[in-house]
Amino acid sequence: MTQTTPKPSRNSPGTGKAKGRLPRLLTNLAALVLLALAIGTLAQNLRGDPDAAREAWTLIDQGALVIDVRSPEEYAAGHLEGALHIPYDQTDALAEAIGEDRSRPVVMYCGSGKRVGRAIDALEARGYEALFNASGLDALEATRP
Repeated sequence: MTQTTPKPSRNSPGTGKAKGRLPRLLTNLAALVLLALAIGTLAQNLRGDPDAAREAWTLIDQGALVIDVRSPEEYAAGHLEGALHIPYDQTDALAEAIGEDRSRPVVMYCGSGKRVGRAIDALEARGYEALFNASGLDALEATRP
């Protein structure tokens, strides 16, 4: 008597299309995990505050004066188009660039926002009011509309 082997059904484990889906699913899952890690790493390395940078772009689009308060070397390595370069500790030069209108909107940036904070403190002591800390150049470039 001849025995016949039963044919596996499509739903049997390890057969047909189901067998090829698991490795593909694992590969896709691994790719998503790696992508999430890469995005998280980039976000952690971003210097500056993205929320402040987004708000700065609104002010820039409305015509605010833009000043880069970083060092000459940092400015030479890259800066926003049209930004004036005046280092943060040159308060007289900053005041001169802003002019007599102490309520003129001014957006300033550096690497992280710390030097801008110092420049704003010095200018506010002289009566300037509409000064905005856009934080770092990286954040501005990452949020450019």
